[in-house]
Amino acid sequence: MSISRFRRAGGLICGLAFLGGSLSLQARADDAPAPAPVRKVPKLSAQQAAQLKAAIEARRAADGKGETPAAGPVAEIDPEVYNVPEEGGVKELLAFIKKLGEVKPKGFAQLQVHRAKSTKAIQAAAEKIQKIATPEDKKLEGYDDAMAALLLARAGEAATLSAEDLKKLCDEIKQGVTGTEVEAAQRQAAMAAMTVARGLERGPDPKQAVEVNKDLGAVVAKSNHPKVAELGQKMLGSARRLDLLGNQVEINGTLMNGDKFDWASYRGKVVLIDFWATWCGPCRAELPNVKKNYEAYHDKGFEVVGISLDRERDKLEEFLKDEGTPWATIYDEGGWDCPMATYYGVMSIPNVWLVDKEGRVVSTRARGEELGRLLADLLGPVDPPAEEKKDDSDKKPEAAKDAGGK
Repeated sequence: MSISRFRRAGGLICGLAFLGGSLSLQARADDAPAPAPVRKVPKLSAQQAAQLKAAIEARRAADGKGETPAAGPVAEIDPEVYNVPEEGGVKELLAFIKKLGEVKPKGFAQLQVHRAKSTKAIQAAAEKIQKIATPEDKKLEGYDDAMAALLLARAGEAATLSAEDLKKLCDEIKQGVTGTEVEAAQRQAAMAAMTVARGLERGPDPKQAVEVNKDLGAVVAKSNHPKVAELGQKMLGSARRLDLLGNQVEINGTLMNGDKFDWASYRGKVVLIDFWATWCGPCRAELPNVKKNYEAYHDKGFEVVGISLDRERDKLEEFLKDEGTPWATIYDEGGWDCPMATYYGVMSIPNVWLVDKEGRVVSTRARGEELGRLLADLLGPVDPPAEEKKDDSDKKPEAAKDAGGK
């Protein structure tokens, strides 16, 4: 379950729209409810469910034919709206982009198609603006936003770029942050930086993401706008997280009872660090597996430390009580922006790290069967239950008798 502000490039780009001269990442349909927080799965109305079904069926029908699905209300939007002006200058192109942002789709299916079409149109218009803009044009309202939108679109292709093109893109992103005082434009450039880093993290050489997070994160973190600077701190944290394997990790915070967490007391133990939240479905689905391994290996020196990203303490307390969770839980207010999540750039959960007795991280993917396998390597196999041992010992005399032929 990924943090909404740092969605993958496709999700980030698809919502580009100008609203009142500033870039917005979330275009909405007239009859659609306000976007739900990422921690909750929004419940669709009967109308939205029907529209979603129609859109899926249309997509399946068009799959492989290069067609754009046109289910139900999608046809209500005039296709002329997406035609980039062939004549005119920067002012006309900026007006075109702003007008796209004023389009109000009706229904979920129409919204999805509008996002896809407007994204391509905005990128094409921004590319034209970049080629013809004069120094005076660059002072126009909306120019910085248009360039930030273009950067965001290009950022989605970072994992496929050559080293030279990647460096050029990173330099453009830096300029996008430092070359304007407009907060919205800085924020879009910062999100382009994060999109590049996230794409590289999932690419063939994740180590690239460490350097890009450090390089771009340092620039973004110096922004004079606090909210933008926070994104830079997240990137610097991501660099730490991506470089954890084989290295020491430092954990601190406040326990549920208000005491300060003592990480030093866990030295000599094998510890699972678990970033999670009560609203995270995959986190809750993994809980039985963690409990099973805790019961099996706790006496051998296995501990768990949960770091909750919940914002509602009451719900967290109730969940821990109902589950009877036996291990320590760190809770500092802030959700995704709590100190530990920021320090290590945690942008998706569950995010689990297994730490050996010396405090070094040996895995950042210790879930499911992999957790049990790693614990067996680090702490030895689990002893069979006492009843099973007794059953085996009872069988041995009989087996010996049979072997002797008596």
